[in-house]
Amino acid sequence: MRIRPALTAALGASLAASLVGMVAAPAAQAYDRDLYTYAAGHMITQADIPKALGVFDSRLNFSASPGYKNFLCYVPSEDPQDNGASISTGKSQYQFMANYNSKKASGPSVQVQVLKYASDAAAIKAFNAMKTQSKKCNGSGSTTSTDDDGTSYTNSWLVKTSVVPAVSVVGVESIGITQNNLGTDSTSDDPYLNDNYAVYSLVNDAIIETTYFVNGPKNMTSAQRKAVNQVAFNAISEWLD
Repeated sequence: MRIRPALTAALGASLAASLVGMVAAPAAQAYDRDLYTYAAGHMITQADIPKALGVFDSRLNFSASPGYKNFLCYVPSEDPQDNGASISTGKSQYQFMANYNSKKASGPSVQVQVLKYASDAAAIKAFNAMKTQSKKCNGSGSTTSTDDDGTSYTNSWLVKTSVVPAVSVVGVESIGITQNNLGTDSTSDDPYLNDNYAVYSLVNDAIIETTYFVNGPKNMTSAQRKAVNQVAFNAISEWLD
């Protein structure tokens, strides 16, 4: 299956309608116009997000930028004097991002990022590097620090990588990265908790990243993870449609 190079003139009217309520990058002139238009019209819609993930605003936040190295995870260090390391992979040619936010304050969000490369071969190379680099994300740990006033802070993390057979493109399984973070301080009874689950899929000359972010005292459920996999599948379908 191949990605169409651009939208035809016949689709202009329907595309204009799909952009209503969308926040687009102001510097669209700096990009390949046909590609930008294609990307803006081929992101997920609110209907592509299963109810298991929450109730989301219908407004799509869309942005585009030149490509950059793709961030996979941050690996903290157990040494308070060490800032840890960011794990990332090869630079893409373009980057397009769609985001939907929960209707609830501080609720979850869903993000789809399309990393567009110069060719299928370049995307395959980046995806293979991602497989290798993502293994560095695996692990858990905890750090504790104390302020001058005696307030102590603890940050704990757990990161797991996996393959995602449920989301495969032409037999290529996607990559999954799950991150759990817990932060506490001695002056508060309310911990800071953050979970996110990302699925990375190779789609021709692009890598599509689908991520679900959630805050709260409960870990992500298996039903929610399945729903994120469904969003990832829908994101691939929308991009290829």
